[in-house]
Amino acid sequence: MLTPSNIIEQLKGRDVVLFVADKDELSPSEVPFPVVFTGMGKMRMFSGLVKWYQTLPEGRKPIVLNIGSAGSAKYPIGTIVPCTRIVNGGCELVDDTIDLPGNGASIFSGDYFMSTQTFSPEQVKELSQKYDLFDMEAYAAAQFCKIFGLDLYCLKAVSDNLDGNLKDWRSILADIRVQFTELLSSSKSK
Repeated sequence: MLTPSNIIEQLKGRDVVLFVADKDELSPSEVPFPVVFTGMGKMRMFSGLVKWYQTLPEGRKPIVLNIGSAGSAKYPIGTIVPCTRIVNGGCELVDDTIDLPGNGASIFSGDYFMSTQTFSPEQVKELSQKYDLFDMEAYAAAQFCKIFGLDLYCLKAVSDNLDGNLKDWRSILADIRVQFTELLSSSKSK
């Protein structure tokens, strides 16, 4: 099973660019990789990747690392999870899957925040039994990388338990930012 530390070890000394939806999820000045903030949602993530890709020198093929927050009924809040099965969940909950190398968690990348406030409790329960995590950006990153032949790694930190009871999401993101910063800082070549 892949671990966040395994992934960071594999990225040491390599050409990596981080793609993050929300500025509260990461402090760019404290990590050793360039960071692109895209905004939340699949369209913003895909658009951010397109704009970035258009600026790349010809022949450069950096590794894309998508990090951010996700909901999960299976992992405790604060857990950083490598995702290797990325499922596109649209408005009709029709899925298309992109598998990355390795043995990691599945992530359902939807158009809406997954909770009992946006979906019925039955839908949340059914989807939570089928998928490990839920976000709104990973599929866009996976689809983009598949189209343009770029390697992708995906790490998500659990920010909520899908029950609609987000007490202080921004506070949770502050904790996640610290965890991601510590993890990514460990990739600095010594």
